Amino acid sequence: MQALIFRKVPMSDGILLATDVWLPNGPGPWPVVFVRTPYHRQGGGGAGQYFTDRGYAYVVQDARGKYDSDGVFRALDHEADDGQASLDWIANQRWCNGRIGMVGRSYLGIVQIPAAAAGHEALRCISPGVSPNSFFVDWIRYDGCFALANMIRWPLTHDVCPTKPADKHFSWPELWEIAARGTLKDVEDRIGFVSAQLRNWVDRDQYDDYWASIDQALLYRKIACPGLHQGGYFDHLSRGQFNSFREISANGATPNACANQRLLVGPWGHSSCGAMEYGDWTFGPAAGIDLSAYQQRFLDLWLRDIDDGITDEPPVKYFLMGENRWEEAPEWPPPGSSVDEWFLSSDGNAHGLAGGGLLSRETSSSGSADSYTYDPNDPVPTLGGQVYWGVSEQVKVGPAEQHPILDRGDVLYYRSDRLGEPLRVVGPVELDLWIQSSASDTDFIAKLCVVDHLGRVTALTVGSLRCRYRNSWCEPEPLSPGEPTRIRIQMNNLAYTFPAGSRLALIITSSCFPRILPHRNTMAPTWRETSAQTAVQDVLHAQGFESRLLLPVLSA
Repeated sequence: MQALIFRKVPMSDGILLATDVWLPNGPGPWPVVFVRTPYHRQGGGGAGQYFTDRGYAYVVQDARGKYDSDGVFRALDHEADDGQASLDWIANQRWCNGRIGMVGRSYLGIVQIPAAAAGHEALRCISPGVSPNSFFVDWIRYDGCFALANMIRWPLTHDVCPTKPADKHFSWPELWEIAARGTLKDVEDRIGFVSAQLRNWVDRDQYDDYWASIDQALLYRKIACPGLHQGGYFDHLSRGQFNSFREISANGATPNACANQRLLVGPWGHSSCGAMEYGDWTFGPAAGIDLSAYQQRFLDLWLRDIDDGITDEPPVKYFLMGENRWEEAPEWPPPGSSVDEWFLSSDGNAHGLAGGGLLSRETSSSGSADSYTYDPNDPVPTLGGQVYWGVSEQVKVGPAEQHPILDRGDVLYYRSDRLGEPLRVVGPVELDLWIQSSASDTDFIAKLCVVDHLGRVTALTVGSLRCRYRNSWCEPEPLSPGEPTRIRIQMNNLAYTFPAGSRLALIITSSCFPRILPHRNTMAPTWRETSAQTAVQDVLHAQGFESRLLLPVLSA
């Protein structure tokens, strides 16, 4: 590897971005692997060595307003223009052979979609991982429910707000409690500062032109290059990888883009891709795939015309939990799956392990509803599921045992009989739910679990919905208190085989703290007032109001 080259690269408005260039030995020119990051480019030496050893130039750049780059960092706002200007600069360097690929996970994946949508001819492929697509739906909020842990921890840790918690001597749990019971102003008073951007994200609590301007889902039709989309079932942003793969494959700008998207997904969280264990479970050595090697095969194909057989492999590679092995498929969900309906029923008491909540493939004649009281001042704690990785030292993540919350009065629990044969669930999970509430607005959270032969109840996937958004992100509608209302809760994608002898289980509640800011059961704007009210929540399952768990089942 040759010596590091440092440059300040000009953007279209004259702002200069700090950029490091690593070159292989020899005369060049070379294909280029390009990374844009808000997390400091100076950690890129190891990657520089890795890629230059394999015949690539490696370019890593501090995002606008970060570290040695000029300007002001405003997450998401400048990524299209800055990506385009940076690609122009790289393509015009004598050491670049005109072929560029972008790689990176999380925010490093986010920046790739607008860069690709700009259609730069030198950008031949992208490889985004664990990144969202619609920020209103998948990141700032989870289907309308404000993502508290994300939106407190990430802006402070990564300098969207300049004052860090260490400067103010408080813990994350303390700050979450302030946020849960107070207003954004209370958070600001404790921290000393809240950025204009975070305030904007909070205030814009319905989908509008601003959210559309940064909605990556609206860019998929403009993407003209191949892509490798990487993710984990337990990542809080995992929906983005599945959606981007499916949408670009179906609607990309060119036949080349449509035909050459790839999806690689395993049993991982946001920062554990390639690990063999997560949460309470160990998945075995097969889960420890070498992601760098797989990505290298993809880059070699599109940047160096080296095909080692990857074009003969199906585009989807997914880890099947429960059987703990890799599967391949031509699309996602895999062909041959069908929707398996599991109906909710009870004797009017679906509380706790000893309750009568049931899941069955047959509808029930029972007219009883299940009821609980949700108090925003006593929220159900987050326990497992798809949780922001930055809170893992305080909150259990991924497949976590659920007994600590099952005896709460504000938690409903439904389970099936023991399965007579394995049930392979592969794809997106959905809950079609009839509810009624005493509140004008409230949240519902659903969690699909497995009950093993020892009776342990372990979370697999979770979903949520703020009821005002049940019909539209753009035009929120209040509930009519006491009126039966149908809602649909989208849970994260899953690939898991429930073994024979196990049971399906479903948890329903209205809070998940600190993953979600506890809803105060009013139509008031998020975080703008402290008044809260309890809500009586009913889950219905009588004839005409059948509530159903919808599972994508793949035949063995």
